[in-house]
Amino acid sequence: MISNISGRPRLDSKGFTLTEVMIASIVGGIVIAAVVMMYITSLDAWDLSGARLAIQRNGDYAMEWIVKDIRAGSRVTIGSDHHSMTVYRTTASGDSTIGYYELDGTQIKNLHDVVIANDVTSLTFTSGNGVKVRIEMALYDDLETPSIDTDDKMIELESIAVCRNQSLY
Repeated sequence: MISNISGRPRLDSKGFTLTEVMIASIVGGIVIAAVVMMYITSLDAWDLSGARLAIQRNGDYAMEWIVKDIRAGSRVTIGSDHHSMTVYRTTASGDSTIGYYELDGTQIKNLHDVVIANDVTSLTFTSGNGVKVRIEMALYDDLETPSIDTDDKMIELESIAVCRNQSLY
């Protein structure tokens, strides 16, 4: 060490002390850990929002099909359980069935027994006059982890459609 005029030793500025290196390592480790945790949290949020979006699309697709058929029809009949509905269209030759929808387990099926939505927990049709229909639907996805309640996603949709005897296309 080199002494200055006051007689105190002057520190050489060619390196770091062990204490400085240790403190810098600890601070750097904390910063890196915080960045990694933020990254992991954002990935989890991305996955959960993606799952919710998939459920929303599934329900929107089914609702779009049902509403389109109702608007094309002239009247509807709703099953006694309110989980099924038939859409009729009046023509010069009489009534014809243009749509049928029912909740079968966790699937919504149409007139041709084609599944138009999965993971449906409830589907309810109500109508006071056979022309204006209220549709309520709930979809649920557990993301394959039934033991963890925090990742459960549920979407509830509702719509009102009116029979207008419009063209299907």
